[in-house]
Amino acid sequence: MKEFGVIGLGSVGWSVIHGLSQYYSYAGYDILNEYKWEPILDTKIVFICVGTPLGNDGRLDCSNVREVIRKLFEDHYKGVVVVKSTVSIGFMDAATRDFLGIRLVYMPEFLREKNSYSWFIKPDRIVVSGKQKDIEEALSFFTWIEDAVIIKTDFRNAETGKLAHNSYIATKVSFTNEMEYICKSVGADAHDVMKIVSTDRRVMCSEHLTPGLGPYGGKCVLKDMSELTNSTKSDFLISVRNVNDRCKTPETINKFQPVIVIIPTKNRPLKLERALSSIIEQTYHPELVIVINDPVSDATATTRIVTSKFTRDLPVIQLVNNRSRNISGAINTGLEYVQYRFDIKNSFVALLDDDDWWDKKYLENCVKFAHEYDSDWVISGLIRHDNKSPEGCFQDIPNNIEVSKFLVTNPNIQNSNLFVRASKLISIGGYDENLVSTTDRDICIRLLQSNSVHYTFLRNHLVHHDASDDPGRLSHPGSLIKKKGLNEFYHKYSCLMSGEQKSQFKERAKILFKVEIQETV
Repeated sequence: MKEFGVIGLGSVGWSVIHGLSQYYSYAGYDILNEYKWEPILDTKIVFICVGTPLGNDGRLDCSNVREVIRKLFEDHYKGVVVVKSTVSIGFMDAATRDFLGIRLVYMPEFLREKNSYSWFIKPDRIVVSGKQKDIEEALSFFTWIEDAVIIKTDFRNAETGKLAHNSYIATKVSFTNEMEYICKSVGADAHDVMKIVSTDRRVMCSEHLTPGLGPYGGKCVLKDMSELTNSTKSDFLISVRNVNDRCKTPETINKFQPVIVIIPTKNRPLKLERALSSIIEQTYHPELVIVINDPVSDATATTRIVTSKFTRDLPVIQLVNNRSRNISGAINTGLEYVQYRFDIKNSFVALLDDDDWWDKKYLENCVKFAHEYDSDWVISGLIRHDNKSPEGCFQDIPNNIEVSKFLVTNPNIQNSNLFVRASKLISIGGYDENLVSTTDRDICIRLLQSNSVHYTFLRNHLVHHDASDDPGRLSHPGSLIKKKGLNEFYHKYSCLMSGEQKSQFKERAKILFKVEIQETV
């Protein structure tokens, strides 16, 4: 399988990964030195998605892009280097001269920030520039895209076109704001006036032509408009900017829904501390973190010591499991707390086992993806860390799920990558407290059986699963808890299994967990 690399794990970078990883394997690297650099050098193509912020002069600062190209050049990277970051006019020609031998392609991205995942998968057009051989190599990774216009051009046209695109959007917004100002002065209804404009066959789009927008903004439009205005000194663009400067920003409501994190723990302070640390580092902050442990005095005291380290920077509380003395009872204790204190239809629950941890973009990407696709259940990828692969091994993300997929095995969906609308979890009664293990497969089956849960797959590997050999783990081979849990699960769902599935279930339990499944009479 061909492999691609992504440098710069922000909104664009994770969207590239989501779109391409269904077809190709990938390696990711962030300029903050997160993840490893070496796997990038083994890829056939790398996408540069680092930021190009505005400098004090109102021009794009392309130093991050240049530094990444320099690093690839010094490490003798042989693949195609596709720059997706927005750059100044002339940057790509200069980079080609300065780094001879690097196979540079400029393929600017035209994503809408709040719809970045879906727009990457279904773009209006793909703009690509560079040498013909390199262009074709880059486009070979996008053969799955249908109906997009392919525009092959040179560097300068692509650079200018990207800036012109966002400047045109800025112009539409400023035009709308100017018409709204005029309407107020002459006593006209701005909405009717702009409807007259937007319904013309030569326009036919009310996007950016609806009154009440306020000034143009966002990460891309604002800085691209500034770059083109300041680099060309265009009187027209300066006028557009002047209109924007006098507009007031309307009051807005955060459209993203709150997230409550639930962590069941079992007196493992060091691992709990790692899990909580990963939550503090999240780029989207949870509304509340609920840590739950069984009512054992020593464990409760230890957990309190750990959680107290985070109370200054994290909205975290500790609860004692007041239900069945197992993981299901602990999670249900948390869900019960959520049910009476939050709007469960508009809140999400993110579960995290105390021995696992999250990439810092996990909550942000999940909540954004759920909003973009109107999803109740977001399923992202696991990175498994065990004795054979302590650095982590990417687990496959399924293309679809159904009840039958969970009867014999688990398609890599566990508590720690379970991100579900609170009302959906609560409506099925939460976790089954008769199960002491295999709870993740059970909850997935019951969510699917409810027939009211819209699930989606976020193809980002953001959840780190600690599967190191530890006798205290629920899944440790031969443990009494695992033996009891597998037998309970089998007896609950054997009625849905075919004869072959029953045999496969028993064989898997015996080989992986040293558990004999007992048939009931």
